[in-house]
Amino acid sequence: VCQPRRISPMSGVILTPGQDSPCLARCSTALGDMVCKGCGRTFLEVTHWSIMADTERATVMARLAACLQPAEV
Repeated sequence: VCQPRRISPMSGVILTPGQDSPCLARCSTALGDMVCKGCGRTFLEVTHWSIMADTERATVMARLAACLQPAEV
């Protein structure tokens, strides 16, 4: 599920070793959203990020990057 999101200076900040976090420090999952309006991750992806394998994080990052691509007409 792709959510509209803005790129901010916080994107790409390494919060844990390995894969950079897409966190924009505007998490709406803390407010009950199942998909963060800031970074586009699901609640489970946000809460499990620090324990996910780098390959799992890379899969999430690829999905988020695909969401930023223009839609095909």
